[in-house]
Amino acid sequence: MSRKRHITLDDLPESYKEQARRKLGLATGQPQAKQTDTPSKIKRNKRTPNKTESDYNNRELNGKGMYEAVTLHLAGGSRYTPDYMTVDENGRIDFHEVKGSYRFHSHGRARTAFLECVNAFSMFGFTWAKREKDGSYIIEVH
Repeated sequence: MSRKRHITLDDLPESYKEQARRKLGLATGQPQAKQTDTPSKIKRNKRTPNKTESDYNNRELNGKGMYEAVTLHLAGGSRYTPDYMTVDENGRIDFHEVKGSYRFHSHGRARTAFLECVNAFSMFGFTWAKREKDGSYIIEVH
């Protein structure tokens, strides 16, 4: 069985490296722009995680997950925004999707988009975490 090669920050084009480093709060070697210097076309995430997502970030990701940091664009025009993105010490990028014990009507659509991304973006790691009623998580790593 062959292991998948995961993409790291160093594998990205230079323009994306800088963008990712800024998003991660890493030093870029360039002076940080003031908030007023930020172009208006950059969208800022105003959403916050729910209690289940926050609990997962604290318990499983040690508070290091970046909430809805990226949106992946799939063939056919659909998009998928994972709940959390993590980057380990080797630069490996992983995406995490967290679901609570109550299943909303959108659960099936989210699962389908998640599995499409697993296949389309095999250079990234993907994790599906489902919270059980007792507060534990069933974690699937893809």
